[in-house]
Amino acid sequence: MLPQKTKIFAVLMATMMSLGSLSLMPLNVYASHSFEAGVQGDNIPDNTHVNLNGITLEQLQVVPLYDASPNFVSGHFLLQGPCEDRDEDNDGTPFEPKVSVIAGHIDESTDNTYVDWVPLYYISHASFNPGTCIYHSHIPDPLNGGAPRITDVDLVNFNKQSISFSPGDAVDINIQRVLGNIENFYENNLAFPTKLPENLFQEFQNGQNNPVFDLNDKDPKNDGLGHE
Repeated sequence: MLPQKTKIFAVLMATMMSLGSLSLMPLNVYASHSFEAGVQGDNIPDNTHVNLNGITLEQLQVVPLYDASPNFVSGHFLLQGPCEDRDEDNDGTPFEPKVSVIAGHIDESTDNTYVDWVPLYYISHASFNPGTCIYHSHIPDPLNGGAPRITDVDLVNFNKQSISFSPGDAVDINIQRVLGNIENFYENNLAFPTKLPENLFQEFQNGQNNPVFDLNDKDPKNDGLGHE
């Protein structure tokens, strides 16, 4: 039988060789999201998980989810939250979130603040509970709209009634890359969450909300750009 020290050394060597072989595996072995930039250089992925259970949002109340200022970033966004079966904007996707997801840059200066809807993908095969939906999104989404440079992600209740979150409702944000410094990119291009009665807020009251896409239904018109 091998001495105890020899056994430990053998286990360590086997582990190191196994990890080394993983680093040599081709990158296309792993699932890839074509909209996302991925990790580059020495950037370390940053994951933020927000438990929404028990939170109630009144009209125009905001839940700040993520702030990377002054860096604008790229990554992936997941939301499980209340949704409703409506298609008032006739885009073919009825499962729209009751609480809106907005992103962009919220600055100390009003003149440099800009936010917009976040395009969402409805994940039907993971949305099991009636009235609850799971959505994925790309930060940013270069094809389907939204703010082009994102430092901040927030939830806003544009409904006239309060919205409450249930057990399991959560947001998960995985940041993969810092793309640069926001500086004055949005200067004099104002769009602020609580000052939107003439655009985003009015649009929501007219039945418009986050753009929602569904790759799994029979309607190819709501797949979003990049999937046609």
